[in-house]
Amino acid sequence: MIQSKEIKHRIGRDAHGKGNFVIIIVAVAAIFVVLFLVGLLPRIANKKDLDKTHELTAGAAPIVQTVIAKRAPLKEQGDLPGNISAIQYVTINARVDGYLKSRLVDIGDWVKQGQLLAEIDTPTIDQELNQAKADLGESEAQLASARAKLKEAIAQDVAAQATIQRSQANEEFTHITSDRWIAMATKGAVSLQSRDERVRQYKDAVASLQVSIAQEKASQAAVKSAEAQVDVAKSLVAARTANVARISAQQNFKRVIAPFDGVITLRKVDPGALISAGSSMPTLELFQLAKIDKLRIYVNVPQTFARFLSNGQKAEVYVPEMPDKTFEGTVTNIAGALDPSTRTRQTEVRIDNKTHELLPGMYAQVKVTIKRDEEWITVPGTALVPKNDGTYVAIVKDDSAHFNKIEIGRDFGDSVEIKRGLSGGEAVIISPPVDLIDGEKVQAKVATD
Repeated sequence: MIQSKEIKHRIGRDAHGKGNFVIIIVAVAAIFVVLFLVGLLPRIANKKDLDKTHELTAGAAPIVQTVIAKRAPLKEQGDLPGNISAIQYVTINARVDGYLKSRLVDIGDWVKQGQLLAEIDTPTIDQELNQAKADLGESEAQLASARAKLKEAIAQDVAAQATIQRSQANEEFTHITSDRWIAMATKGAVSLQSRDERVRQYKDAVASLQVSIAQEKASQAAVKSAEAQVDVAKSLVAARTANVARISAQQNFKRVIAPFDGVITLRKVDPGALISAGSSMPTLELFQLAKIDKLRIYVNVPQTFARFLSNGQKAEVYVPEMPDKTFEGTVTNIAGALDPSTRTRQTEVRIDNKTHELLPGMYAQVKVTIKRDEEWITVPGTALVPKNDGTYVAIVKDDSAHFNKIEIGRDFGDSVEIKRGLSGGEAVIISPPVDLIDGEKVQAKVATD
């Protein structure tokens, strides 16, 4: 009985375990079915929507946004900052050392070219000039003495030449006489004593001629020596004359004069001040002078329209202190190259300032108007399509896309000016699709700002 109860108990426990297992399997299967239905049903619905959209859009042309290509203005203006400067500006320094004797002008005074501005007392240079003049007088006296000696040497040479001529005549006469007496002595017409006397006279004449020739050579040497002394004296006179002229020129700088018409803009000295020559840093300048009948402004013109500038074109100049007044300027000088650090071209603009309304140092705005020789077309920068053989833009014509090869004039980043490839008025595609092909049908939609 006990065994049969245990067997029944085991059978009941096994049946209960199998029932729980079945329940678990059924629950898991139900979960999988729910998850499958949750994932599949939306995908089926999406597929139906996609199929419906595909049926609706099959064969439809792509939509592209377009803008109308506009002609860029032929004239363009640029406002450029600049500082007004005098047409001529100079710092006047002393050329001699000394003390300021008198100052005849002050800041704000208008002066004329050649007008005396100040005088400098130069005692050292004055004494140097006196010494140089004394040295010149001494050298001139030496030159006069050398010329007198030259004249004397020339006279002695002339006398020596005359003595030679006389000795030559005497030598010829005694030679003939000697020969005659020798012949007569041979025939016994004269005594041998007389013959020997004539021979001796001939020999004396020969010796006298040789002495005269030697004396003439010595006199010629004396003439050359005297000429050399004259040349030396002349050179010394020339050198000392130049020295006098140099010191005289320095002495003339004691008078400080205006180099051109203008206005005194700075004065740093008073009478009695020690003045040093030169323009080095320790040297105190005397005056600063500016010519302001004409003024100049240097402006840096950007690269975008620097090449359109030309000498002689007009510019408008404004200053903040006179907002209602415009001054006319003229472009006079243009740099031959751009500054690589700023990509600008330095340009000089000149202004007539006869009324002296404008002053050097003022800040000004210069308006420069440029004009191109040909019309260019403006399109957005996003319209450009780079290809291997160049740059293109896509336009819409007859409901089709067409690619035009272009040549860029100026690139401003967000917009581009085109020199060739467009004539204006075309519908240009903005950011064309990468798979867009030439001749493909498109739907153009005008872009809104």
